Amino acid sequence: METEDGGGVGRAEIDTRAPFRSVKEAITLFGEKVLVGEIFANRIKEMKAEAGESGKGESKIAALTAELEEIKQSLQKAQEENTSKSCRIETLREELEQKKKELQQFQRQRFDPDIEDFKFIENKSKAGTNTMTADGEFQKKRYVKFASPPSLTQVINKDETPDKTDKVNKLKGKTLIPIIRWLFPKKMIN
Repeated sequence: METEDGGGVGRAEIDTRAPFRSVKEAITLFGEKVLVGEIFANRIKEMKAEAGESGKGESKIAALTAELEEIKQSLQKAQEENTSKSCRIETLREELEQKKKELQQFQRQRFDPDIEDFKFIENKSKAGTNTMTADGEFQKKRYVKFASPPSLTQVINKDETPDKTDKVNKLKGKTLIPIIRWLFPKKMIN
């Protein structure tokens, strides 16, 4: 089985073990058609016919149960929708009753002679400039604005500002020293 080229087909081993432990195992694996063949062909046809009839009955039952489940789900969905709609209707009824009560109360106030009508008239003069005192004299209104207290950030920044100014002054002094040395060197003696 080997070729001289070194390639191609390799060595094959044949399994000599018993393929099945029993005939029953072989039948379960391969089915009755392969093992039995034409000897028991009539018996197989009869068995298939019986299985087909019982299968049709079982398939009808399965179809009916599936249809029953679908109907149950649709009924549950419809029931949930009905409960939500009934809740909405109930809240609308409550709102309607409340609005009716408000309307009746408004009509009572409208036709009640004990209640006088009030008109609110807006003062068209400059608001806040002149007011009338009890004696009939005009008095100017004076507005006073108070300074707002400093915020926390302003207080914190005030503590930090002296440090910054000290640093700026030190930097100015340090920058001036080399310039002064350049202008007035020590060796100006001629």
